[in-house]
Parts: sequence; structure tokens; C-alpha cells
Amino acid sequence: MKLLILTQNENLYLPNAFAKVCQEKMGNVCCIVIAPAMSTHGGRIKGFLRHWSLFGTMTTLSMGCRVIAGKIKSKFNRPGPDGPFWSIENVAEAFSIPCYHVAKVSGQQFHKIIDEYNPDLLISISCPQIIGRKVRSRFPEGAINVHGAPLPKYRGLMPAFWALKNDETSTATTVHDLADKLDNGDILVQHSVEVDAEDTWDSLVRKTKAAGADALVEAINQIEAGTVERKPNLDKDATYFSFPTSQDRREFRQAGRRFL
Repeated sequence: MKLLILTQNENLYLPNAFAKVCQEKMGNVCCIVIAPAMSTHGGRIKGFLRHWSLFGTMTTLSMGCRVIAGKIKSKFNRPGPDGPFWSIENVAEAFSIPCYHVAKVSGQQFHKIIDEYNPDLLISISCPQIIGRKVRSRFPEGAINVHGAPLPKYRGLMPAFWALKNDETSTATTVHDLADKLDNGDILVQHSVEVDAEDTWDSLVRKTKAAGADALVEAINQIEAGTVERKPNLDKDATYFSFPTSQDRREFRQAGRRFL
């Protein structure tokens, strides 16, 4: 079964978890495609300003330094299959997987990549664009996504933030079918993630990304074997959270929670 992975160019949390999927399914991943955030969904500048407002200046500077350091390491380090990895391109190179950049997942360039590789299954890992029905229909085994929350609870944005703010003792990562509505498709696999008292947003994101890689491998294996048992992702049981407001940030900090 040939897999096409669709993702974004993020170097803090994705690469090492991403590599686990490529390592476990090395013979199946036919290509990796990287897409940028669309301007209609904020784009880079608006996204940066929103996160700066949420994290605060010092945390933003700290994370910015980590991003820059990662980019430098990505340019000059050539990790082997065991990593550590500093970019999605590092992962692709280590496992000899073709890697492409596209402007729009609905555009002709992406459809040409699908034509070239004829993949069976689309895997979305933090893809920053909406994957429409026309694209999804081109994959015989469908299209799946990994979401760092126990769907149908915590649909939406920044699930690690909301789990910490709401004082959850556990969360989860969920592999689900992509559907017309976000975080709405049937559930294939769900792995529980413990939330410790000392967890920060940063540490919990790392936990959910690692658990997401394991859940993805399990879901892929089940699809390949024809043993997957989908569960409904019911709207009546759902909760939805948008990007945190300044008031949400204050309450998060007042509760003793930290980002780093």
C-alpha cells in the first residue's frame, strides 16, 4: 500500500515524530508533500502575531531561537535513520523519500504528484490547509488525519493548551478519517496520553506528537490488513475550541500552567 504524507514545514515538534512513521513504513511512503498555511487562514504573519500574543515576548523569543537553531542544524547536519531530525526535509533525505513543496493542496501541482505516484492512502500530519473532497476521492483507501485530542472532545485548535487549561489528567491522540467538516470523520485509532502536573504546553505537545506517530502506524497497519474498525465521531458528544483569547491566556497562567 502506497502512502502519501501531506504536512507542513515545522521543525520543533513534527520531525522526530514524523520520522517514526517513515521508519516503520519505510517501504510504503512514496512521497512527502509540504504545504504552507493559506493566507485566508491567517498565513505566516498573522499566525506569528497570534502566537506571539498567546505565548508572550520571552516565550516567543525562546521558541524563535529554537526554530532558527533547528534551521541551521537542518542545513548542515545529515542525520541517519535514527536522527535526531531538524526538519521534514531531513527526514525525507534520511529515508530516501521524495519531498515536494506545493502552494495549494487543491492546485494542479498537487494533482500532478498524485498522478505520478498513484498512492493508495493520504495521511495528513498537521497539514495547514483544508483537504477537499475532490482530493480525498483520489485515494482508494481514503484520507486520514491525526489530531492531538480525544475526539470527539477537543475538536479545533490548540488541544494541548485547552487540556492543560481545563486541568485534564489525561488527553489522547486520535487518527480519524478526513471529512467535509474539520475533526469530524470516523475514528480509527485513539491512544491515551497522561497529563502530568508538571507538564507544560511544550512537553504535552511533544507527548501527543509521539503518541500520534504510534497511532498512525497502528491505523496504517489495520487499513493494510483490512482489520480496521471505525467508530463514529459523534457531533452530540463533541466539544470545540478555537484559538485562545487573551483572557484564556491569563487564566492559563493564573492556574500555574506554563508554555515552556
